[in-house]
This record gives sequence, structure tokens and C-alpha cells, in this order.
Amino acid sequence: MVHNLVLFAHILGAFGLIAAYTIEAIGLRGLRGATRRDEALLWLRISRGIVMRLAPASLGVILIAGLYLMATYGGPRGWIVVALASFVLLAAVGGVGTGLRMARIGPAVNSAADPLPDELRTALRDRVLLLSLDVRLAMAVGILFVMTLKPSALTSVVVIVLAIAVGLVAGLLPARGSRNELRPEAG
Repeated sequence: MVHNLVLFAHILGAFGLIAAYTIEAIGLRGLRGATRRDEALLWLRISRGIVMRLAPASLGVILIAGLYLMATYGGPRGWIVVALASFVLLAAVGGVGTGLRMARIGPAVNSAADPLPDELRTALRDRVLLLSLDVRLAMAVGILFVMTLKPSALTSVVVIVLAIAVGLVAGLLPARGSRNELRPEAG
């Protein structure tokens, strides 16, 4: 019974993480289009307020439940070690790729004047924010694949490397409408 409850918590944590990524994606879209301070603050409060609570909580639940499941499953196996290392890398990509940038953007938006300065608007459209999200989403799918199929360690590594590559390619592809993002509105 305990095993099933811990497994439920582990899966629930994964749902929470995907929900956090979804909210982050919506918030980034809103921030990228913001031209006024109040718009940017609204998107920051909605997305960062929820993401900064939901993502760490979900990561914690996934990690604690996963470690328990590993201990009761018979210890570290190849796919478990790869999934755990990938999970740590996923968190690091989020912290470095998104967390550090958003820690600078938040105060800059709070102290900005209207309309938002071009330098701040450029920071809100930083491609690294999208790249970080795309890589983390792809890694989450790769980890899900590894956790579901439990392949050998080598196959698990290949899956995660491919997932990272897919995330990088997706993050580096030009966004639709990106050529017009910094042009002033006509009228």
C-alpha cells in the first residue's frame, strides 16, 4: 500500500512539473509581447508566482518519492541512475537558463518606466528563456520514456541525449513572427 501511495505521489509530482512548465510557457508568451510595465508585471505575477511555488514543490516530491521507490526497488539500476542524473540536470537547466535571467528581469520590470525600454523588452524576449523551457520539456519526455520502459543504461543515456538534442533544435528554431517582434506597431 505504501509503495502505491509513493508511486502516486511520484506521478502527481510529474503532473505538477508539467503544469508548471505549461504556466511558464504561457507567461513567457505574455512577457514577450508586453510593451508596458503593467502588462509585464501582470505576466510576471501570474507565471512566476505560480511557477516558483509549483516547480520546486513538484521537483521535491518527484525526488523524494523517486529515491524511496529506488530504495525499495532494489537499489540503483542503470536506467534509474540515468533518470536521476537527468532529473538533476533538468533542474540545473531551469535554474541557470531561466531562474537567473528571471531574477534580473523581475526587479528591472518593477523599476521600469512606460513604455518598457527597448533593452528590457529585449531581455523579455531572450531566446535562452525559450531554449531552457524547450530543453526541460524534451528532457521530461525523455525521462518519462526511460522511467516507463526501463531500458539499459546505455539506451537510457542515448534517449536523454536525443531528448536534449530535440529540445535544443526546438529552442533554436526561429519563432513565428519573431521578425516583427521589435517593430513598433503601425498606426
